[in-house]
Amino acid sequence: MNNSTLPSTSPSADYRVYFYIQLATGICLAIQSPITIISNVLLLFTIFKDPLKCFRVPPTYFIVGLALVDLAMGLFMKPFFVMYRVARYIKWSRFPGEPYYSLNQIGSSISYVGLNASFLLVLGLILSQFIAITYPHHYRSLVTTRRVLACVGFSLVYFTGFILLQFAVPTATLFQVDVHLHSTLITILLMVGSAMLLKSFRQFAKASRRLGGGRSFANGHASKPRANRISERQFTIVTLILSGILIVCSLPHIITLHIKFYTKRDTLQEKLDLSAAITIADQMMFLKVALDAFIYAWRLTKYRRSLKIVLTCHENQVTSEATEMRTINNNFTFQQQDPETS
Repeated sequence: MNNSTLPSTSPSADYRVYFYIQLATGICLAIQSPITIISNVLLLFTIFKDPLKCFRVPPTYFIVGLALVDLAMGLFMKPFFVMYRVARYIKWSRFPGEPYYSLNQIGSSISYVGLNASFLLVLGLILSQFIAITYPHHYRSLVTTRRVLACVGFSLVYFTGFILLQFAVPTATLFQVDVHLHSTLITILLMVGSAMLLKSFRQFAKASRRLGGGRSFANGHASKPRANRISERQFTIVTLILSGILIVCSLPHIITLHIKFYTKRDTLQEKLDLSAAITIADQMMFLKVALDAFIYAWRLTKYRRSLKIVLTCHENQVTSEATEMRTINNNFTFQQQDPETS
């Protein structure tokens, strides 16, 4: 879609860099695809088994939604893009023909729905964590399983419906609307939400350090064991990292698309160079997909322990581990209690 107006060959343009980038990014996707599939299958299986009973909370469904989206992209989108880009290089043509074109179109649709849904799911995680820290007494009533599932379902249905509009609306108009309404606006919301969550989290951390004896947090948080506070910090940090990586990886994509739509390119070489830049920017978005599951393993102790039990099948560890982890994870996403009951 980015380069459909360019001819397949031209004596006045140097295609070497363009096709080398097609090959290089295709190889990167071929490496990322099995990593994305295996890591997200393990994540979903661990959450499903939940040997320590620590994932049975509403925001877990945001993580499940992200994992399912990443898994679909690893299974379908990335292999389709690999075949299309490698075929371009081998044939030394921008139009390798069928079935590569159809596979690329299917992969593009999957990536569009998946990446845009990821933005809303991470935004939902930020909002749930912000409510948990800032309004702990209202958390249980505001963040419920039904609402989280509705948010996940809405994200997938909305972006699937939007991409289907390409059959009824001019493609250029549709994607210009997408750049502003989705990519740019949601990225700005992610920045604002992350800043608000970080500010609230710093206040929470200061109150946590001052916590002692039977005293409560100044902002309404009840006194809780140190292990619980560590677990809460870990999940908030994971949310901030997910948001930060998504923002960093999406900015080159947004910038290159604005250049495409709002600047004039007089030569074929300029069009080729911009197309190559968009391909590299898209590759950064796909890298984010491969990193998601590793962020959970890196920052969440509960996930690492659960994964170890699932992989080793040490069922005799479950009872002792669960007793320990329930203390740490009972408030996986800041499910708060009143001070009198803490």
